[in-house]
Amino acid sequence: MNRDEFQQQIKSAFTDFSAIFFQQIERYRNFLQAYNQHTNLTRLATDDKIYGDYFYDSIIPYQKVQFKTTNSLLDIGSGSGIPGVVLLLLYPHLQLTIIESNRKKVKFLFALMDELKINFQILPIRAELIPDDLRDTFDLVTSRAVAPLKIILELSAPYCKVGGLIIEPKSQNAPNELNEAAPIIEALNIKLLDTLNFCSANNHTHHVFIFQKELITNRKYPRKWTEIIDEK
Repeated sequence: MNRDEFQQQIKSAFTDFSAIFFQQIERYRNFLQAYNQHTNLTRLATDDKIYGDYFYDSIIPYQKVQFKTTNSLLDIGSGSGIPGVVLLLLYPHLQLTIIESNRKKVKFLFALMDELKINFQILPIRAELIPDDLRDTFDLVTSRAVAPLKIILELSAPYCKVGGLIIEPKSQNAPNELNEAAPIIEALNIKLLDTLNFCSANNHTHHVFIFQKELITNRKYPRKWTEIIDEK
């Protein structure tokens, strides 16, 4: 996907986004490519890969979100900024918090914040070590390619406020992941609102699970990491 194709797709999928979005995306792309030359952040280094597999694929799952009524966004395991930073560039009113425990990527995120002259909060912690003041607070919690659904939901739900959304893009194994996650979905007091499909830049079909939190999450969640991954 080249720059023109990316711009056309974004204009078609999103409405009322920031007037300087495409300028900021260009700065993001240039900075990412330059940084990647001395610090390995992503294998998606060419223009087409960054526009398509990186930027486009990271935010197209959110095209149905009503961002006018969404204020706080948590991106768990954002890596080098997707989807959180790209969504913030689309809708600068968002109060973005990123959880990222990889020091190399945290350093990049601080540099990116300075480069783009934007502000967001970076928490260099593991997601299961949730600070008490962040429980049940975010309008929207999401992640990209972090963990199987049953794991990422346990990490995400405690951060989401009652009535808020948890959005998890998944690939072709999505139906199996949803079946495996059934017990934890019930335990977390969340419900599946919708399942959307989208076509990625390389024409692969992906699925997007949209959950809503119905009740405050039991404080036993998230459990210790060893307990989460050891569960059969």
